[in-house]
Amino acid sequence: MNSPSYLVFSQHGMVDTYHAMEALAQRNSGPDDRIIAPDLGYFNTLFSIEPLIAKVETIALRELRNNPDLPIRIIGCSLGGVIWTEILTRHPEWWSRVESLVLLGSPIGGAHLAKIADPLNLVSFAIAQDLGVDRRPLAEAIAQVIPTLIVAGDSDQGGDGTVLVQTTQFKHGRFVCIPGVNHPGLRFSEAVDENIRAFWAEQPKEIVLSEPRTVTQTIAQLRSVPGMTDAHPKHFSRSQPIATLKQGVTLRVWNHPMGVKHVFLENDRGECEFGGYVGWVHREGLDRAIQSVLRS
Repeated sequence: MNSPSYLVFSQHGMVDTYHAMEALAQRNSGPDDRIIAPDLGYFNTLFSIEPLIAKVETIALRELRNNPDLPIRIIGCSLGGVIWTEILTRHPEWWSRVESLVLLGSPIGGAHLAKIADPLNLVSFAIAQDLGVDRRPLAEAIAQVIPTLIVAGDSDQGGDGTVLVQTTQFKHGRFVCIPGVNHPGLRFSEAVDENIRAFWAEQPKEIVLSEPRTVTQTIAQLRSVPGMTDAHPKHFSRSQPIATLKQGVTLRVWNHPMGVKHVFLENDRGECEFGGYVGWVHREGLDRAIQSVLRS
């Protein structure tokens, strides 16, 4: 047997086991690569993220110590991608060894379903609170150094049935959206495999840092509102335009009868560039942010 070329970490997500992610890594890796696919326990993934991070981190520390010269490839699916975002943030000394990070349907921007399930963070032990956190700043810092592939499925015109397309996106990563693939299907999709292999085959990979744009700055301003949660694009058609901003971007709003206020940005092609909402608790903050956007 030849010496392995890579350490390939392949991490499953919520209410899952290691089998599908191990198989995904095997399909796309070299025959001699060392594949590590930790099993976190099907039911353990329903509770706090910290023990899950600790388990993967311990395994990774051992593997890196035992294989000090091997470069690293990482695949994280859903919660698995969130776990690796946290681990890499805590271990920047590993970054020089990581050749690539692949995130499949990972709610880096904060899972909207988690926020709906626990909107006030009352269930402190549940994974909902952990998955509702916006980790875009962490992921963007990583993606400026580590070539990062973001893969989203789109089975319902804006999401994969579990995670919104918008929630997977962040700056500096290469983004791919695969129509017709739902959340569980990301682990078995031939199109996902093809994108992973193509990304890994590029030598060298050039990281292109995006320049600030008016729409990017406006999105950041709206996302900074406390309680802001990504909105499904299906509600975009219900919104009404209230102002045209620079670069042809239109600001739109929709007030849900239950007091949930939605805000959308429409680009110059008539597409939803951003969508978010807040509940009545944070509505004042959103109103202030909208006024600030209109003045800028």
